[in-house]
Amino acid sequence: MNCPECHDTVVFPKGSDGELVCKNCGLVVNSPPTIPSFTKWAPKWFSNWDEDDSETLREWLTTLRTISCQLNVPNFPYREEAARMIRMNSNVLFRSQRFGKNKREAVAALVHLVLKEYDKMRPLKEISQKLSLDHRLVTKYAWTMHKMIKFHGTSLPTKDNLRKSAKDYLRKYGWQLTADAKLMQHAEQMLKNIRKQISGNPISLAAGALYFVCKSRNMKVSKDKIGEAFHISGRTVYSNERRINRLMSEKRHQILTGRQKTLQKLS
Repeated sequence: MNCPECHDTVVFPKGSDGELVCKNCGLVVNSPPTIPSFTKWAPKWFSNWDEDDSETLREWLTTLRTISCQLNVPNFPYREEAARMIRMNSNVLFRSQRFGKNKREAVAALVHLVLKEYDKMRPLKEISQKLSLDHRLVTKYAWTMHKMIKFHGTSLPTKDNLRKSAKDYLRKYGWQLTADAKLMQHAEQMLKNIRKQISGNPISLAAGALYFVCKSRNMKVSKDKIGEAFHISGRTVYSNERRINRLMSEKRHQILTGRQKTLQKLS
């Protein structure tokens, strides 16, 4: 680089602050160039604690760190998001005696829910087996926590943690099982019909609706195969199909009863 005044050689550094200076006329050309570098990210570790944290909070966070390690759950964002949820909802979680007596089951359920928010589904059965926990108790805690804690809109703002409907999950996983467009349309219509009558996990409802439609068409698709595609247990698929089946039977009975009453009035 040459000096813009005398065109002699510019040396670096020469000035008191490391400026570019001409060795002939002493002109300070400009400040030294900055070397591009990545911004150092210093994430907040919600799973760490300090002296101000209660003993109960420390126990929960310690359990979370242990379980995350056993499940090989990455620290960011999943473990730290779970730790953030514990801190944000400590007044609700810590009041429950059930959770207090079974912290491992409670934390396992929370990890499952956080992973689901990021669309990183790991079945409760798999998590329970990995941790040697009672699958039924972990499942019960997961449902209880889902009602107690407002997960949606509280985690990191990525497209993966946006709330998905049963229809979204049907389209995402259903097409892995079948290419029958009419079958999928029938299943979507079924979800629309039961939307106000049956509530619950949208993934389980989508799987149950697909299983119900397959059975109504005498298609030999097992509940376990559907469960594998939707990343849930075959038993969950079956139980949701039975809920839908009972609702449809009640509707048919109501329609039949209404017709009979109409005919009696006309006669």
